[in-house]
Amino acid sequence: MDEQSGRRGPSLGRPLSRRAVLRGSAALGGGALAASLAPGRVGRRAAAQDAPKPQGKLLSWGYGTENPVAQARIEDFQRAFPDVQLEIVPEFDDAKLLTAVASESVPDLLWLDRLATAGWASREVLTPLADLIERDGYDTGRFYESALAEASYDGQLYGIPGSMDLRVLYANLDALAEIGVDPATIDTGNWDRLNELGAQLVKRDGDQIQRWGFDHKVWSGFFYLWGVGNGGSFMNDEGDEVTFDDPKIVEALEWGVKGFDDQGGFQAFEAFKTTFQGDEQFARGQVAMTMYENWMLGITARVAPELPFAVLPVLPRGGGDGFASFTGGRGWYIPQGAQNPEAAWAFIKHMHTDENWLVAGNAAKAQRKAEGQPYIPSLTGSKTADQAQLERVYEPIEAKFDAAVRLFPEVLAGSPTREITASPGATLLNQALENEGILPALRKQKEPAQALADADESAQNELDLL
Repeated sequence: MDEQSGRRGPSLGRPLSRRAVLRGSAALGGGALAASLAPGRVGRRAAAQDAPKPQGKLLSWGYGTENPVAQARIEDFQRAFPDVQLEIVPEFDDAKLLTAVASESVPDLLWLDRLATAGWASREVLTPLADLIERDGYDTGRFYESALAEASYDGQLYGIPGSMDLRVLYANLDALAEIGVDPATIDTGNWDRLNELGAQLVKRDGDQIQRWGFDHKVWSGFFYLWGVGNGGSFMNDEGDEVTFDDPKIVEALEWGVKGFDDQGGFQAFEAFKTTFQGDEQFARGQVAMTMYENWMLGITARVAPELPFAVLPVLPRGGGDGFASFTGGRGWYIPQGAQNPEAAWAFIKHMHTDENWLVAGNAAKAQRKAEGQPYIPSLTGSKTADQAQLERVYEPIEAKFDAAVRLFPEVLAGSPTREITASPGATLLNQALENEGILPALRKQKEPAQALADADESAQNELDLL
């Protein structure tokens, strides 16, 4: 988990059931959303200075302030807007939001996973931001294109990206040295070679696993990068047909199954995984090579800064342009029916300024220094804020960290969003893919082709009901 993102809100690992989704849609269709900031009601203004000065109560759901970055950002907003009384509710779930919508008691701000954008926007829970953006001349060009795409639905932008994540390969250099491999010679576009290295890197004491070789994280939401990186597609261009059974997607899952089989099997890995502590498995040497999000760098800096490692971008299978990765993260949204939409919009704009992120970066840096740990910048969703943190807050640590910090923005710029993000049923489709496709194949309950065919049928049924 990103230690600096303020991540809270509904968990995408537990989306609403189909029945709950349909009940929620019915409630919304019944006129519960008397929006105070719906399209056409905002009104375009000649200049940004015409906007009312924010004041009054402002209720936010989903953003926690238990870490130095989130706390510093909130305090910076409150200094800038002393007439706004901000109330923060760190957590909520889908059911709570649906209840709030039905009772016309929504908060003013939502901190949401961008994968959920289409689902809530399609049910008219979220306010399109086009009028406000045009009125204030707000520059969205500084945000990563994939982040803006994730925060959009049906051609409308509903949220402003407030965090960013990516997927790269972390490699333990001591472990590679044990098998005589120079990390500079690793071609991450040669996926079969990655599996071979994984099998060689496993360390056992009798029947007991002491170190896993290569965790490609097919089991943990990373399958999208392997499927697309193999030339496959998870949905058609129109977004109305699931293609989990694409032969290239099947081939990617077969590769993933083989990777675990060559190391002793996925069930052996699942048993070994119970010994992991707080996502510190790479830093503690329990996994020699692992795919992970960018925040593994911060975990390693905190737990084992002396560990020799390299961070490598994964290439499409056989090489080619771009990276085998995808982006994700959260964003700020204004629900339709918000009581104080002007203050909510002022909050969103302020929280995405480079200056706000610099305040946050310096706060995190000070805390890390007090704890005797190096500072790793957050990824913000904004290209200019990321660059500002690198230039004005980050201090070089040593080559392994510096190279990774410089690599991340490059990988972000070359990473796509997940195809299912454009679908209102994204969370349900993701659940079907993992629970009915990937895990049964890894656990040898079904062959990959059959598992993905079953997941495809189930997901398509869910999609057709939306």
